[in-house]
Amino acid sequence: MKKRILSLILVVLFVSLSAAVVPASATESTAEQYLASMSTEDKISMMIMPAFRWKTDSEGNRTNVTEITDDITETLQKHSYAGVILFSQNTETNAGTTRFVDALQKANAAGGDRPQLLISTDQEGGNVTRLTQGTMTPGNMALGAINDVNITKEVAALMGKEMTAVGINADFAPDVDVNNNPANPVIGVRAFSDDAQTVAQHGSAFVEALNGTGVISTLKHFPGHGDTSTDSHTGLPSIDKTYEQLKQNELIPFQACISAGAQMIMTAHIVYPQIETETYVSKLTGDTINLPATLSKTIITDILRGDMGFDGVVATDAMEMDAIAKHFDKYDAARLAIDAGVDILLMPVEMRSKDGFAEMDRYITTLAQQADNGAISIEKINAAVLRILKLKESNGLFGKYDGSDIESRVQNAVDTVGIKASHDREWEITKKAITLVKNDDNTLPLTTPGQKTVVLVPYDDETIPMQYAVKKLAADGKLPEGAVVEAYSYRNKTPADVLPMIEGADNVVFMSEIYGAAALKNDLAKAADLLADTVHQKGGKFIVMSVSLPYDAARFQKADAIMIAYLPRSMPVDPEDKVKEMQQYGPNMPAALYMMFSKDDAPTAKLPINIPQLDEEYNFTDTVLYARGFGLTYETGEPDTQPQTTRPEETTAPSATIAPAATDATSATQKKTASGDSATTTGGKGTVQTGEAGVLILAALLVLALSALFAVRYTKSKKQ
Repeated sequence: MKKRILSLILVVLFVSLSAAVVPASATESTAEQYLASMSTEDKISMMIMPAFRWKTDSEGNRTNVTEITDDITETLQKHSYAGVILFSQNTETNAGTTRFVDALQKANAAGGDRPQLLISTDQEGGNVTRLTQGTMTPGNMALGAINDVNITKEVAALMGKEMTAVGINADFAPDVDVNNNPANPVIGVRAFSDDAQTVAQHGSAFVEALNGTGVISTLKHFPGHGDTSTDSHTGLPSIDKTYEQLKQNELIPFQACISAGAQMIMTAHIVYPQIETETYVSKLTGDTINLPATLSKTIITDILRGDMGFDGVVATDAMEMDAIAKHFDKYDAARLAIDAGVDILLMPVEMRSKDGFAEMDRYITTLAQQADNGAISIEKINAAVLRILKLKESNGLFGKYDGSDIESRVQNAVDTVGIKASHDREWEITKKAITLVKNDDNTLPLTTPGQKTVVLVPYDDETIPMQYAVKKLAADGKLPEGAVVEAYSYRNKTPADVLPMIEGADNVVFMSEIYGAAALKNDLAKAADLLADTVHQKGGKFIVMSVSLPYDAARFQKADAIMIAYLPRSMPVDPEDKVKEMQQYGPNMPAALYMMFSKDDAPTAKLPINIPQLDEEYNFTDTVLYARGFGLTYETGEPDTQPQTTRPEETTAPSATIAPAATDATSATQKKTASGDSATTTGGKGTVQTGEAGVLILAALLVLALSALFAVRYTKSKKQ
């Protein structure tokens, strides 16, 4: 009897331990179960994220889409899209945006038992912001100038809170490009810095804070858009760098931000001929061109997923951009992107009219047919869709959409987005970013009583932020007694037209808004030189306020003082005259003028980039004129040339490195785990421990030992 009891105990132990060592992956997740139920067309749809920016009537008239239309409702019910991307055309009011998002989710839910939509946008802060009534914040390069990761976290959390209020759950931000080309026409002030480690620190802080609000963060533009002189919206840029060179610079912020928990990455439409050698014959030129990163298996699968260990969702930059649309057949582009390892095709078809919606139907059907006949790998499609579904599952988007209590959510959006408290904090943060790089003879601050100052701005509406700054100075008691400040636009005016505007001025503030290197040589820059000479001849001071690319500081060396603001965005109306809901506005221009007069607000920011010297033809040279970390203040006339670093007590991202190139598509993390090391893979909110191999091996050995003991006992009992 005792032997039977012992045998029974051993059997129970064997069954229990056997169950204990079954891997968790043997049980299908909700995402895997849903994938198994999808048709090929459903899977293709899940890999697409359209935009509904405009609608065009039969006569070709275009209007913004702020409410759901019958065409949008029909396509959302018919196709199980990954999500929808919103632009400023969709977000005219907080209430309207909230209702529009609600209608999109309800239309999607009406199409069947589906996960909710990813509702995304480009809310980087500063120059790229889509919430029309949101808080713009000063922008990434301004945050790099402040160089306090706690402020970067605060800014990201503020934007995340506003996006959540209107129903946006995914953000195509942060931009973690390293802006190491001063001639870059598209990144510029969107980058935190031209230093990879600085970008890594602020990018990681942004990711952590944004994720903390429940908004999915997206790194862009992989593997780096900072060293280009061509805008991929209008051309196909090429960067002639090796993989080793990228690992030493551009890839460092991406690796750090992946470790910080970034859940999505957006690709760059940029050719890297030393990395991706596969070619395609351009339909535009007929020339043989290398595949850009968006379509490169080497860059997306081997490097990003393999060497860098990213297992999240990869989205393309907009497929309708010229870099892709003008050179590649749209079906070839989709096939190549999927084969490369991309998950979401962003805006592959313009959906502005009934023809556009019909074209999307054909696009999905055609790609599904190509998948069914083997032209596109169904294995790649399944892997992509599963990553999207897991992203949704981990972010709570698999539950049925709750469309109730919309009025309460609308009111919450109105009470949350772009409110006075946020703008007040935005103002204080922005003042910390204003950087002074030249101040001959203590020209600034402008504290002498009774002086006349004329501010010259490029565009008519930019007189508004100047007037706002003056009103604020007066209200705060910081405008010198008897001071007169006037603002005029020099748009479409000759120097002869401008000279009467500055008549009698003691100080002239010239706002420079340059968007590309070519503008350093144009007539406007020459006119600024003439104005500087004229002002100096009359004993006045000439001051430059740089509001776009800060590299123009090298151009205006005739100025007595140069102050950098990092954001070329104006104000639609004076904020003091605003109603409860008003359009977003750029705080940087008025903050810069305010600080020119306020000795109590001495600049403390340091350059987050190197500003190169120009040659006689106004081309950038290899000589640095103003070094990264340089900045002046009013307290001392001597420059502080020591680079500013993040304070020791602040949380910073670890110095990031890229793993050596792997021989296959296995990630560096997976390789470590396979060798028995402990590793943690973080994807958004979930953390999966992969260092359990030793425990499982011990459990298996115990099972084998108990099984052997059971066998011996059983044999002896049979003999007896």
